[in-house]
Amino acid sequence: MALKQICTLAVLLLTVISPAASSVERATSSEVRGLWVDHRESDQRKVAVWIEDCENLLCGRIYWLKKPLSARGQPKRDKHNPDAMLRDRPLCGLNILSGFRRSTENTWSGGQIYNASDGRTFSSTISLEHDGSLRIRGYVGISLFGKTVEWVRPQENLERCS
Repeated sequence: MALKQICTLAVLLLTVISPAASSVERATSSEVRGLWVDHRESDQRKVAVWIEDCENLLCGRIYWLKKPLSARGQPKRDKHNPDAMLRDRPLCGLNILSGFRRSTENTWSGGQIYNASDGRTFSSTISLEHDGSLRIRGYVGISLFGKTVEWVRPQENLERCS
């Protein structure tokens, strides 16, 4: 009889603890701040971005680059920037996400994303998906005319570029 009572108690405890554990997991995974990479497969990743608070809004800086150096062995620069005065800025540490304000529980809008590959800046929204990935939509004018990319949390340690 004692074994049956212990089993019943164990089942009851698991029933009570399981929902609490999953809600803690959801709260942790819903955090948008921190390190994100641009591709699920590590061999295809080119950049990692650190998202943080900047004056009560979200922003993001380049944290890691797969190829941080140019062919001449120098740190890569923001050479496509339309402002000639900014073309000498290093890509490492460059702010590429700015001005995002939370609009719903898992969405931030009103921000901009800068594409250093071509020097263009786009209006943008960020959405944290149920699978833990981040969807960033950049667009011109209205969201219908744009592109969405998916970022994920890196599983490996990435060294901050300098």
